[in-house]
Amino acid sequence: MVNKVFVILINLLIFIFPLQINYDYRFINFEDLPTKAKTFVRTYFGHYDIRFVKIEMTMTRTDYTVQFENGIKIEFNSNGDWDEVNSPSDCLPSDFLNNMIINHLNKNYPDYCLHVISKGKHKFEVELTNGLELIFNKKGEFLRYDHKILQNNT
Repeated sequence: MVNKVFVILINLLIFIFPLQINYDYRFINFEDLPTKAKTFVRTYFGHYDIRFVKIEMTMTRTDYTVQFENGIKIEFNSNGDWDEVNSPSDCLPSDFLNNMIINHLNKNYPDYCLHVISKGKHKFEVELTNGLELIFNKKGEFLRYDHKILQNNT
């Protein structure tokens, strides 16, 4: 039994702690972003002033963050594809979203703005300024509301 505990502790030291130690982030110049990320920012957020650009690296992945003066933040993966766009107060532009998503939001929620948009492997999650979260598939078809949010509002 003591040997098993010892083996588990050694494995934790070997595999878990290095992951924590090898985390690194630093501020970089906008031009150091991947090309796709720079193009995305220039195309859809070019009229906003950038506060900072940051790279975060672990043993398993590299992420980039662009933070604007107005608080809007965009997170990119190592390829320069956006993962999440969020704003603490301003309405987000929607030009970069699938037209089906934009049409659904304009038709059903014309009085609300986009607050957070995140892209998963098989879905988009959209949060509106009223707190409602909607889930769409990769084609842009509405799937459902986020039930956690609905349960908290009832």
